[in-house]
Amino acid sequence: MKKYIKAGILAIVLVLPVFLLLFLYKFGNNQFKIPVYFAYDSNLVGDEYVITDAHHIPDFKFLTQDSQYFSNKDLKGSIYVTDFFFTRCPGICKDMSSQLTRVQDYFRENKEIKIVSFSVDPENDKPSALKTYADRYRAVPDKWYFLTGSKDSLYKLAKEGFFLNALEDKNSKEEFIHDNHFVLVDKEGRIRGFYDGTSKKDVDRLITEVSILLEEYEKK
Repeated sequence: MKKYIKAGILAIVLVLPVFLLLFLYKFGNNQFKIPVYFAYDSNLVGDEYVITDAHHIPDFKFLTQDSQYFSNKDLKGSIYVTDFFFTRCPGICKDMSSQLTRVQDYFRENKEIKIVSFSVDPENDKPSALKTYADRYRAVPDKWYFLTGSKDSLYKLAKEGFFLNALEDKNSKEEFIHDNHFVLVDKEGRIRGFYDGTSKKDVDRLITEVSILLEEYEKK
């Protein structure tokens, strides 16, 4: 009995902060706003500034784990979380993918939320390898996409699109250097947040901010 009581208390401690933030956002005087990163211009509308120009994720088109072409146009109308990884990664990728499984499961029934994982090792990460990896982390079809393609295109997108590190390092045991951050992208293709993909606490913040962003769209 004590074991179940402790488990119940732990669950409340973990979930309560998320519900509290959402409650305050919807019903309280506090107004939580998810920032638009790399904004270039804004206009004052009433008593608040509205972003009129900001960095947008550039166009991309790669192959999925199901050998289907997938582009940013397929994400139109979606909020998505992205990361860069590789299937043979002996380090942080396992933790990051496990955290993305949490994000997926939390928003499993919401079709507006997608996850997109880009490989930094396309020479080895063919669609079949990505499919095996996707199955390992219980990726839901049409929810979580694993993409591969030209190394140059993938690395350019990481650096210039998402502002993340992605490069090959033949002197490293892991062979590749890639960022440990997740990026939150809104329906307009703008960056709304960066989160440490190896930190449960930071991924909790990601889940909360995705929920708040959904509320923002509902109010528009």
